Amino acid sequence: MNKVPAMKLMFPFADKWHYSSDIHKRDLRIDFIRGFVMLFLIVVHIDMISFYDYLAWERIGAVTGAEGFVIISGLILGFLSRLRINHDGFMSMAGKQFNRSFLLYKTSIVVILSIIIIDLIPFIDASVTMNFTMYGEHGVKIYSLYPNWDSFLHNYNRVIAKFLILRYGPHQFQILGLYVFLLMLSPFILWFISRGKIGIVLTLSWIAYFVNNGFNLRITGAQFEYAFPLMVWQLLFVHGLVIGYYRNEIWNFFHSRKGAWVFALILLLFVVFLFFTYNSPIKEIPAYLRLNVISPETFRFIHDKFFTKNTLGIGRLVNDFVVLFVSYAMLSYFWKPIYKFFGWFFVPIGQASLYVFILHVYICILIANITFFHQGNIYINTLGHTLVLAILWLMVRYKVAYKWIPR
Repeated sequence: MNKVPAMKLMFPFADKWHYSSDIHKRDLRIDFIRGFVMLFLIVVHIDMISFYDYLAWERIGAVTGAEGFVIISGLILGFLSRLRINHDGFMSMAGKQFNRSFLLYKTSIVVILSIIIIDLIPFIDASVTMNFTMYGEHGVKIYSLYPNWDSFLHNYNRVIAKFLILRYGPHQFQILGLYVFLLMLSPFILWFISRGKIGIVLTLSWIAYFVNNGFNLRITGAQFEYAFPLMVWQLLFVHGLVIGYYRNEIWNFFHSRKGAWVFALILLLFVVFLFFTYNSPIKEIPAYLRLNVISPETFRFIHDKFFTKNTLGIGRLVNDFVVLFVSYAMLSYFWKPIYKFFGWFFVPIGQASLYVFILHVYICILIANITFFHQGNIYINTLGHTLVLAILWLMVRYKVAYKWIPR
């Protein structure tokens, strides 16, 4: 079967602008997407409204950086695990996954405890990471994410135990706790995948998803489960593992005529989701950047019914994977112009995503302690976000503290 013409019908410039895997040892398209995801996470976690938010607040569909982080992590792990299994065997691969999980666990503990030490410095206020502020229709609620000194002095054994099981910590860092547990589970999941038992893996994954959404379970007791319930968010990770493991087969399928029709449907869904999210009534987005075809009441009803974030509504799940496939395809066939203008930033950030993710927690504290960035001025806020992104890029560029900070 001639696989090229089917995709050429949709991407006539493929030969001129396409990504060449012969040149690069690693898949820079994935690095680019991961760098873009990090942009979302950084902008959202540094809580000041800037022009970057016009992109980060569900503007390419009902997706956020958190979902992208989990899916891409699973995808990369699935692809690399297949190579490692074929080259070194399953047990070697599993050992590396467990070691990586333990490294990330230790990193989590160090970051969590370091926030306490920073907060003890007289002229620094670390409350932006030690508290979580929720804005709702009935006002503002502030939740403490760390114990107070009285509780520590009276029951230090219990407090230390809670630290060790990740029940405390900055909310900007919570998703790494989720990844620690997912990484621990990954060898068991990959054992089934490597034996072609995809049906079992996906069936169990969906059962866990529906069970958790039916009973609101938090099986680990860790703090991250309030935002990212393990039995729900494993669905993104598991599907990412499967997609990564069978990446070559999926790529070949989309280059067949049947696959081109499937991708045409995915593109249509992408446009539909884009249309829906551009009707969002969020007041921080200027009216000229919003559509008013769907009424605010209807939008909120649909969003709350099918696009919830914490419990991953069905619409959001579909949207997540639609954006993944469209993004990867766009980068594959329009790589050269996209890389020329944006690759210099997103690729290195994506390649050092864990390093960037760790550092951004401390930068959140830094920005929160600079009063200049608390004037409510969108231009100053945009300058602040730009400076943060530039600092992180320069630190990656010059490999600052690479010996000590995991990447």
